[in-house]
Amino acid sequence: MVKETTNAPAMPDASSLRNRARLAQEQQGLSNRQASDAMGVAYTTYSAWLNNSYAGNNDRIDEAVEKWLKSLDVKRQERELTPIIPGFIMTATASRIFAMLDGARFGPDMAMIAGDAGVGKTVALNAYQRRNNNVWMVTARPAMRSPTAILTRIAKELGLRERGNGLDEAIIERLTDTGGLLIVDEAHHLSIQALEEIRSLHDLAEIGVVIAGNAPLNDKIDGLGRSKEHAQLFSRIGLRRYIQRPLERDMCAIIAEWNIQDDDVKVAAKGIAQKPGGLRSMSKVLRNAMRMARISGNDHITTDDMKRAWAEHMTGELPKFRRVGG
Repeated sequence: MVKETTNAPAMPDASSLRNRARLAQEQQGLSNRQASDAMGVAYTTYSAWLNNSYAGNNDRIDEAVEKWLKSLDVKRQERELTPIIPGFIMTATASRIFAMLDGARFGPDMAMIAGDAGVGKTVALNAYQRRNNNVWMVTARPAMRSPTAILTRIAKELGLRERGNGLDEAIIERLTDTGGLLIVDEAHHLSIQALEEIRSLHDLAEIGVVIAGNAPLNDKIDGLGRSKEHAQLFSRIGLRRYIQRPLERDMCAIIAEWNIQDDDVKVAAKGIAQKPGGLRSMSKVLRNAMRMARISGNDHITTDDMKRAWAEHMTGELPKFRRVGG
């Protein structure tokens, strides 16, 4: 009688699998708990399996560990293919934002920076905070429309634990005499009442305050100029900047960091920067185009890479660059 055979792959040797798991943890700097969470396996189960003392279904754990190890390999390969987006670049727009932040901080004054998405506002704000002491930055969200919500977030950034009625007083006490700067990004999400609370921090703590956000923030603040009720907020903003679109100089500075040699690729990148999403979209498409080039075994991006990367980012043809100044 001939025995039937199957083509099912053999299960990995259990001892070898444990060694591979330990090595992966060491390379990733993961504890048993962190590794087990990544696998979707209970911590106690994984620890027992790792020590060869698990009395349950070991095949199930073997399979989970094998899948986890394969995912690490895929992640490593993807990391090797995907280039890192260049760090902060002091573009012309970033330089202007830095100057306004200095003005608000050392005035002290209240400033508003508004503009379309992807012009470099948040990147510049983050860079300024990293380079300076006593600069606190919070990012508003749609759920933070109320004064209490944004004050709670500011308190957390300041390391305060106070809650309730004494929250605003604790924030003011912490900020007073620091010579610091409070930055509220995505401030277009905030209600007028929440913005009034931020204005009061500027008044009472005598520190610089910057509210930044997308175009609706500019419309919201401009609308206050016709309202006696909120005249204080409107008049407190001594520094204003509206950034409508990325400057060509900004595009060139960022493109240069990608070490792009092909002039057609440079023009294509600029065309993307002029579309909604601006410099952010340009950087994302360049990163994906570089990844595609590496998969094809090339060191430099071609226009075909840009077209394919754009197709994955947005519908329609690759945008054409139109020089409009800047």
